[in-house]
Amino acid sequence: MQRKGQIDLWLLLSASLLIIIGLFSLLSASSVISFQEHGHAYYIFYKQVAFVIIGLVGLLVALLFPLEQLKKLSVLILATAIVLLIVVLIIGEEINGSTRWINLKVGTLQPSEVAKLALIIFLAYYLSLLKEKVQTIKGLLPALVVMGIVAVLIILEPDLGTTVALLGTCYFMLIAAGAKKGHLLLLLVIGIIGVIGMTIIEPYRLERLMTFLNYETDPLGDGYQLIQSIYALGSGGLLGAGLGQSKQKFLYLPENHTDFIFPIVGEELGFLGTFIIVALFTIYAWRGLRIAMRTQDQFHCLLAVGLTMQITFQAFLNMGVVTGLLPVTGLTLPFFSSGGSSLLVSMVGVGLLLNLSRYID
Repeated sequence: MQRKGQIDLWLLLSASLLIIIGLFSLLSASSVISFQEHGHAYYIFYKQVAFVIIGLVGLLVALLFPLEQLKKLSVLILATAIVLLIVVLIIGEEINGSTRWINLKVGTLQPSEVAKLALIIFLAYYLSLLKEKVQTIKGLLPALVVMGIVAVLIILEPDLGTTVALLGTCYFMLIAAGAKKGHLLLLLVIGIIGVIGMTIIEPYRLERLMTFLNYETDPLGDGYQLIQSIYALGSGGLLGAGLGQSKQKFLYLPENHTDFIFPIVGEELGFLGTFIIVALFTIYAWRGLRIAMRTQDQFHCLLAVGLTMQITFQAFLNMGVVTGLLPVTGLTLPFFSSGGSSLLVSMVGVGLLLNLSRYID
């Protein structure tokens, strides 16, 4: 297909605004805990700015990278990600009971973030080869086995939230690829049973679920974080207290610069601010799926679906958690939460989507 040379400006604008707003939000949300842990109010913010700069390089490389070459490298990229997932279980750095990070001395690498992108690229390539065979179990089986291997390795860290987000993204790709409704329904049932099973066998996950169902009964214990989150969102009113004026960031709301940064945004920017953020993620989803629908290449279509849902599905899961609509999953908010691996992978995903937008009719 002839390259048009014109990138999707709406996609670029929405992603750029999310990154910029995310940086300013993190500047405020992380200042107190940054000072407490590192002796400098802007330590976490400066690190995030550095990752944004590196991410811009990754975005440009992804924007200019030949997509046909990406196909050829898909298996190698996936194999590398799987090796990293195994390595982190052996020599990974344990933080808060989870072994999700490899210490590289100059920073840490979170292999599960790399695995997200790797699995999306591989599935887009493999499913695009199947054509009509995508409606057969025999055709789907290799893809399901690979998905299962990656999912098990991430669960072992343990990280059920990332597993759910990743498999959810893969599920959208299977729908886009044309898998049979019966097979999709069966996979959905197996997935739900699997999540329930993983929740029941781990006491802390079961405790999270019970807290979600009855968080008001223990306001100073297990329900504290969710109550503070809802309080932060509610206290913002229509226009918010103003950027930098959050009270919850003074260590009242745990994880306020990572998983629970959105309530700080709501407190400072109000309903209007959170509405704009939701609107920007919605625009990102619209433009990404528009690229998928307008391309004539199956690999491009599936890659666009995966890259789009990787960001937006996780974003809405995170917002569902902090508003009390979903149980706590430990998922971060893309472009907002502190974390270099997540930000870099997200920005590379943006670059690939912009690359794909140059091929549509």
